[in-house]
Amino acid sequence: MPSLIPYLTPMIDPGDMSNMRKHYKRDPAGDRLRQRVHRQNKKIKRLENIAILDMETDPFDNVTRARIDPFLAVLYADHFEPKIVWAEQLDQFVEQLCDALDTIPEPHTIYAHNGGRFDFMFLVHKLRGEVQFKGRGIMRAKLGRHELRDSYHIIPEPLANWKKDKFKYDRLHRSLRDKYREEIIQYCINDCKYLLEIVRKFLDEFGFKISIGSAAMAEVRKNYKVEKFGEKFDGTIRQFFFGGRVQCLQGAGEFRGHYKSYDKNSMYPSVMAAYKHPIGSFENYRQRMGEPGPDTVFINLFARNHNALVARDDTGATTTLIKEGEFFTTIWEYNIAMKYGLIEPWNINYCWDCDLRSDFSAFVLPLYERRQKTKLWLKDHGEDHPQYWDMKKDDTFIKLILNNAYGKFAINPRRFKTHWITDPDEKPPAEWFKSIDELSPDERAEHIEPEFRGQLYWIWSKPNPGVWFNNVGVAASITGAARAELMEAKEHAKDPIYCDTDSIICRDLPHIPGIIDIDLLRLGAWKLEDEFDIVRITGKKQYAGHRKGKGWTDEKAIKIRSKGAGGISWQDFQMLLAGDTIRHVNRAPTFDRYGGQNYIERTLRATAQFGGI
Repeated sequence: MPSLIPYLTPMIDPGDMSNMRKHYKRDPAGDRLRQRVHRQNKKIKRLENIAILDMETDPFDNVTRARIDPFLAVLYADHFEPKIVWAEQLDQFVEQLCDALDTIPEPHTIYAHNGGRFDFMFLVHKLRGEVQFKGRGIMRAKLGRHELRDSYHIIPEPLANWKKDKFKYDRLHRSLRDKYREEIIQYCINDCKYLLEIVRKFLDEFGFKISIGSAAMAEVRKNYKVEKFGEKFDGTIRQFFFGGRVQCLQGAGEFRGHYKSYDKNSMYPSVMAAYKHPIGSFENYRQRMGEPGPDTVFINLFARNHNALVARDDTGATTTLIKEGEFFTTIWEYNIAMKYGLIEPWNINYCWDCDLRSDFSAFVLPLYERRQKTKLWLKDHGEDHPQYWDMKKDDTFIKLILNNAYGKFAINPRRFKTHWITDPDEKPPAEWFKSIDELSPDERAEHIEPEFRGQLYWIWSKPNPGVWFNNVGVAASITGAARAELMEAKEHAKDPIYCDTDSIICRDLPHIPGIIDIDLLRLGAWKLEDEFDIVRITGKKQYAGHRKGKGWTDEKAIKIRSKGAGGISWQDFQMLLAGDTIRHVNRAPTFDRYGGQNYIERTLRATAQFGGI
């Protein structure tokens, strides 16, 4: 199967270019050729110098909430022997790991899976210079001559979804690990090996993109030119951007009988391909009064709303339950709501028309077809087939590229900050402060002092000076089209009780030509995903179902969805529906950039209204 991007040409030895130099001695084209070859060779060298870091720590303990520390680190590459660090004391461990890094003579890019929120956090006090954080985690940083990167941002799923050995984690306990030392080290080495395989595949396909979103955007741009927004217009159109619709359609409760869960095949890619979205800049938009027209993409209106249009409530949460008022909506939702009588507009304040629109079918359709062929191949071949893992990698990246393209259009650079780590009592270089001078006095005061002063390091922050915007209009249109598709499915579903972005739980969803397509594989069709005889719903992203025909002792009998609170049981849902609360402590600690560890505790309760909407 062809690569998503052409593979790099072989490295050229500059010494073999003597004839080229003579020929191009007085020709500017020769200089350009040499520069291109230099860049190519530099890129190839960087691709060679890839390594993986993985650590093993004390087992998580959310009962005593004891602090955990690492005791094993493996530095792994395919061009040097694994470097093993085993030390029981944290200070000793960190020093030995830094020493091991120093023995790697050339600069390397070192990946750790979820390292930005875990492994790298044990090394924060050793980092210096600019550090790129995303939320509380590190995306990119320098440690000595090497660059650290979190591979979870390019492969945003657990490593176990790719390849992982089975292992008994109780053997990591301090009282047992010496006994199982060789087994633990080999397990860690294998994790590194598996991660390196898929990281190299990503780099070969997409280059050194920092995230899967960046890689997906680069693939989109091979076929489409999407204009960028300025900051002011971004703020204007961002009012029309909302996420997926999640709703307990009949409130909290226990629902008995035959219920089916339907998912839409690749919801966001399908609406990217099927709808014409606004891809123009400010110059292509026109705000006007009157009814929507053929170029209308967004509408601001006052209306009565019957569980159709989304808006933000007083807490900022997205809801469809605001019964009347002002709404910022897409043409797609407006059309479906009007089709089924779900809104009663009393005044259209204005429409935004855009004369430059396009679907993204040239991006979506070839990749989706390629993935279907790959999935069928994987279904017909086992892991012992010599091509199996290459095909598995291909399937993983196509899925991730398709599902992450739309979100990059909505990126909001106002949320970004630049960080710099120094020794205590030191400051970043003077150049770093230049952009702070452009801020208001109040904003400047916040950033001329460190955000954190520790005994070993200080952290400074400032708003990202390189503010740039993609095109939130594209993202608003895509997410609006997805909500419109879900809205129409809800209108035809029998006894719908729950929906979430691209799925719906109901008694049945009939096939209606031209409206509701039911098919296991077809892009944009709905497929039957699961069947239940009891469903317990307590809130958004919080439900459980007993699978139809499964005995209660079957380990696959229960399906549970509980975002941010893994480990709750079928019986817990019964308690929540009885009005009880459940104290839930996360299994793993949360780390911060200031050296803290904390087991986050939540109090779970039924958040949906009992008795329906």
